[in-house]
Amino acid sequence: MRSTKQRNMEGMFMESLRMAACGIDCGQCNQYKVTVHHDMEAAQSVAEWYRSTGRIAETEGAEAVMAKAPLCKGCWDVTDDCFFKCGCCKIDFRVCCDKRKIQHCGQCRKFPCKHYKTWAGWHESHENAMARLLSLRSGIEN
Repeated sequence: MRSTKQRNMEGMFMESLRMAACGIDCGQCNQYKVTVHHDMEAAQSVAEWYRSTGRIAETEGAEAVMAKAPLCKGCWDVTDDCFFKCGCCKIDFRVCCDKRKIQHCGQCRKFPCKHYKTWAGWHESHENAMARLLSLRSGIEN
């Protein structure tokens, strides 16, 4: 029988494997960390973006970001109270994957499609997601 410590460790390990349809590692995403782990450091790291988009006032910081939670529970756990609902990318990769009955974009025969390529160029984390899916895809094809 597994101990509580073993179950907690296993849970943390499984959480670290959580991946969005687009390939983003949810465990590394600050929006996700704010929502799921109430991580103040992650909230501080996204505060500037929140200010630049008008989501919080110029004088506000991490506390205001935390007040906006839930921000993101991961694209596979979208609920009406989620802030982004996978809409931050303006392309709902999750819905696309659901329609194709695949787990992530890298499993699509059209990957990377023009929408994905555009999205991947928006931010370093998106580029990393594409690299992750290309790596997974390489393993599938070999």
